[in-house]
Amino acid sequence: MGEEIQKTHFEQADFDRFQERLEQESEVVRSLFEKREFDNSSRNLGYELELCLADADGHPSKNNIEIIEATGNPLFTSELARFNMEINGNPFPYESSVFNRVEADLNDLFQQAQACAHKFDTQIGMFGVFPSVTPEHLNPEGYMTELHRYNQLNQQLLNMRGQPINLHLEGDEILKVDKDDVMLEALATSLQIHLQVPFDEIVPTYHAGLWSSMLVLGATANSPLVLGKCCWHESRIGIFKQAVDTRNPQEIEDHIIPRVHLGKRYIDSLLDLFEDNFYYSPILPEVLDRPIEELHHLSLHNGTIWRWVRPIIARNSAGEYHLRLELRVAPSGPTLIDTLANIVFYVGLTEGLKSQDNSLTAVPYESLETDFYRAARKGLNAEVHWIDGEILPLKQVLLDRALPLVRSYFKKAGIEDTERWLNVIKARVEREATGSRWILRHWKQFGDSARLVCDYIEQARTNQPVHLWQDPGT
Repeated sequence: MGEEIQKTHFEQADFDRFQERLEQESEVVRSLFEKREFDNSSRNLGYELELCLADADGHPSKNNIEIIEATGNPLFTSELARFNMEINGNPFPYESSVFNRVEADLNDLFQQAQACAHKFDTQIGMFGVFPSVTPEHLNPEGYMTELHRYNQLNQQLLNMRGQPINLHLEGDEILKVDKDDVMLEALATSLQIHLQVPFDEIVPTYHAGLWSSMLVLGATANSPLVLGKCCWHESRIGIFKQAVDTRNPQEIEDHIIPRVHLGKRYIDSLLDLFEDNFYYSPILPEVLDRPIEELHHLSLHNGTIWRWVRPIIARNSAGEYHLRLELRVAPSGPTLIDTLANIVFYVGLTEGLKSQDNSLTAVPYESLETDFYRAARKGLNAEVHWIDGEILPLKQVLLDRALPLVRSYFKKAGIEDTERWLNVIKARVEREATGSRWILRHWKQFGDSARLVCDYIEQARTNQPVHLWQDPGT
């Protein structure tokens, strides 16, 4: 969905032509799966990191395009709101030194972004939800990035719904917001991890990704404060599900699954997920004259279905197809060290769980999905299933089950220098010192979201992991 579109208006004929192309390209995909014509040996790792832009006083800025243009680097792209931008990191072969290479890449790109932001008196923060955003900053006329794809996304989502978007989160406080546009989605900023694996491993990797996504929510939570209300520990999960909900009242009453979801069930083939895409109407039906084999329209449509573990088909420069998963659960921040720790843990847990494939579908999918939302709401205080069906506090699962599994996996796989990152996760969980906990303490101490943003960014500049940050007010 990140590719700009040229059309500013769509008619029924556009939807019909897009649907025709989608069906043609889906036939190509079915043939690829039937003939197993996917890369069955390569392993690669990539990432995307969304950033928040604040002025000197801690309020949302409006200059993402100017900063991106100043970098002159195509690896920086815009987001829906003018106070966000994104780093699209370089991909690397998944081998012994992969995390060291990701670290160097992320540090370099982040420093480029910071240097250019400084030219515009702008600070960069990494939040799951930007704490100082107010309803004023969600006005599309002043704060939506001026690109066709965002305007069309806004129009099409509301046309499909036929009613305002309703955001309703119940945490320590209750938040209720009605919006006649899609700008609520701009509240959420994420870390997205792209994991390419051999074709034969994609189904167990997907199931492992579902489990790891549920488990990492508590360890990485960084999104508790939304429009001045204390909501879920990882409020992004609820925000995103509701902010881009295209269902009309009848579809909601009929319990149609929304476009943002963890999954529908365990699968037999990743093709199942691409077939499920026909369940949803296209949002951006721009038809381009491209070869069917490029799968352009299928990819565009797939990018407007926001699974938390998203399947992706792509081609390399030689035209060979591969499969990868986009792991989308982790929030942005709080620091680069925390971000790398989250990447290492999320990937290691997914790969470690994959070795337990026979156990990954023993617990009913409905129980896993319930645990996913429970972990988002309660963070480390949640009680969840482990893959053997035992129900335990999430903190205990992470320390006694997940981390030992990850350490064992990395040792067997020969992946270097992971212990320093896993120690960050261990200390963060042991001390229950997530970004969410720090933000909540600051808010309860001062009740000033702009000051919170400035103090948070000042702490983050030290690049000390969040569990070592100075307590607010001390």
